[in-house]
Amino acid sequence: MRVRHLQSHLSDQQLVHQGKLDSLRSIRVGVDAVFWLRSIQALKDPFADALGGIPPGIFGFVDKELEAFRKQGITPLFVFQGVAPGPQHSMFVSRMDQQMELAWTYLAKGQKSEAQKCFAVSTSRINGDFVYFIFHHLRNKGYECLQAPYFAGAQLAHFAEQGVVQTVFGPPGLLLYGVQRVVIHIDFQKGVFDWVDLTSVLEKWQITRDMFVDACMLAGTEYCLTYPYLNLGHFQPVSPGRFNFDAAVYIIKQAPLINWMQTFPTEEMKNDHVDGYCICKVLVQNSPVMNMQHNVIRPLNNSTVPYDFQAIMGEKLPNSLYYLMLNGVISHKLPQALSKGEWTDKSQPLVDTQEFRGLLEDLQCYRQLALGLVARHLHERFQRKRILCKAFWEPHLPRSTAGQHPGAEDQNPKPRELIPDTTRGLPWRIEKTAVDKEMVRQGVDKVDFKFCLQWHAHEFDTDGALIQDLQGSGEPSFSNDANALAALVHFMVLERLELIDRDDGGMTVLSAVLMETPRNLQEPCLVALEMLKFGVLTNEPFDAAQPDRPFPQQVQYPTPPVPERVKAVLLLCRVMSLVPMRLRNDMWNADVDFDLAAFHSLIRVLKRALRQLVEASLTSILLKDLKRVKLLPPGFMCASPKKDDHMQTPAMLPTFMLPRACMGIVVRFFLDYTGDPASFQSELQSKFPCCMQAKEDLKNAFLFWEDLRRCIKEIAEPLGAQKFLEDMDEATELLVKQQTKLGIKAVSRT
Repeated sequence: MRVRHLQSHLSDQQLVHQGKLDSLRSIRVGVDAVFWLRSIQALKDPFADALGGIPPGIFGFVDKELEAFRKQGITPLFVFQGVAPGPQHSMFVSRMDQQMELAWTYLAKGQKSEAQKCFAVSTSRINGDFVYFIFHHLRNKGYECLQAPYFAGAQLAHFAEQGVVQTVFGPPGLLLYGVQRVVIHIDFQKGVFDWVDLTSVLEKWQITRDMFVDACMLAGTEYCLTYPYLNLGHFQPVSPGRFNFDAAVYIIKQAPLINWMQTFPTEEMKNDHVDGYCICKVLVQNSPVMNMQHNVIRPLNNSTVPYDFQAIMGEKLPNSLYYLMLNGVISHKLPQALSKGEWTDKSQPLVDTQEFRGLLEDLQCYRQLALGLVARHLHERFQRKRILCKAFWEPHLPRSTAGQHPGAEDQNPKPRELIPDTTRGLPWRIEKTAVDKEMVRQGVDKVDFKFCLQWHAHEFDTDGALIQDLQGSGEPSFSNDANALAALVHFMVLERLELIDRDDGGMTVLSAVLMETPRNLQEPCLVALEMLKFGVLTNEPFDAAQPDRPFPQQVQYPTPPVPERVKAVLLLCRVMSLVPMRLRNDMWNADVDFDLAAFHSLIRVLKRALRQLVEASLTSILLKDLKRVKLLPPGFMCASPKKDDHMQTPAMLPTFMLPRACMGIVVRFFLDYTGDPASFQSELQSKFPCCMQAKEDLKNAFLFWEDLRRCIKEIAEPLGAQKFLEDMDEATELLVKQQTKLGIKAVSRT
């Protein structure tokens, strides 16, 4: 839990101690994973969000930190946040619209350094996608990590109390949970660490632990507002008018918290603050944790919870679902929605467009499918749950107050709701012997989309057992084998994406074209077809989400009528940006592109929805037999690129890793290049120092363009994509002309 100004005040009060790292040798340290990631300066690439959400050196920088832990002899246990209630207000959540606009304006003027500063303060570089990929990267490398059922801080406090870890590394807010000592900073280079001690704090301030918690709440957290009178000179003789944590301590020493709740000027203001303080107190005292003694989820310290605890935390989930969460089989979003009855999209994209908002609403169909895959194995009340959707642009209208005010329905649109789609799927029967036989037939050693599509097509043509079994009934089943499990998950995802007919299990036009795509381009091609399905893969400029907030003028973003060459460039860059590049462990010290930033905002939410379908399919299978979790290798969802081939990962399931916009930026440089062809490669390397093999990656992107064009040619007539094919043909003319001029062609197809 984050407490306003607590860390700076502890430092000012000389309550931050320093120790030698050698004293932590051979110690097991519980690590607040998100806090740790935020402490790694190298991960804070200002352009990360503009590139699509993930910095270029994400895994390399993390590996350096892990190596530092190893060299120091420290054994980390990483704890990730679980189904924690969202912040009650925006004290720690700022959209920074003006800063984003300034960032793009500075870029347009060529003032890259100023732009980076604005991006740095207006974007969250440790986002949900980032954290997801790091979790599975750590698991793949053999590190202990788990997703807490609720708050990471509460779980760490329980681990410390039970002796599971000898110390904890996290924010000073961990003191609220009663953790006696918290490491708040580690400097591996200097061999030192900073730490705070709860007893020292209480003794110096001459307060009890309960008073300390109350003082922190008065100061403000993400769950309760700052007490409004802290800025009065009466409480701050030194610097009246400015917030200081010392004022909160002073106030709480004068009278109990409840006394100060009687001093608000209006009843509404009083209720806002009192509700926040009550919620915060409950979260500190009663947050559920994985109890190590009883091996169940129960409140911290076995405390008695208030009668309306469910209203704050959501409905308790089955232990089986918590188990899968702890093991990283399913991330917190789907369980949180089923528990709390809310689905929140609170993150504003770097470029807010009408297309982004429309796609977010259109993706409700996939979200309902994912929720249904999980809910159908839970109690009936979860299957019927109506889940309220809330996006960052929508006015706050709590479920409890909806309809209470006259005219409320006229002023606010009808709330969007998700209802789990529990429709029974096809009864897949995946046998190990059949999988092994098919792998031999295809000459492959890994189950992936291409393998499953080709197997399905072969069985469809020969009326094989895979197809015949679909005529039966019952639940999907598989042999006790990792490859059989992987195949089943792939088939279930393909079915939900309607690449396999959901009625009879037959082939579709899309599955027929996708199975011919090269293996290393399967996922980008699938994503492109999905973008086309939702109508967001076009050659048209994006539209600003709000007419009264147009795009920054200095960006000179295209407006109608748009020249044909501009449209062609937009389409070429967008499509080829779906192909990942091989990047160095470094900052992206090159250009970023406004249109591609907008496009990759769409990619992020689509890939997140696809990833949730994968998680839900796997969860749906394993909820029936938790022992089969052991079939999953540590890196079953690890998206870290392999060293010998950056297009391949250790994952056994589709990860839908974010590709970043880098390839699209390089393609634009290629298309706009007017210099000497003989100098192109040297200028390419100079322009993009973070790219390890820009020219080879460019050739691979050309191959992807050709393959997607092949797909569109085959589906144009049956699926009505003739207009998009015409757009691709026109763009191809521009591409071929520049390829010929610079002597760069696509790599040969394999």
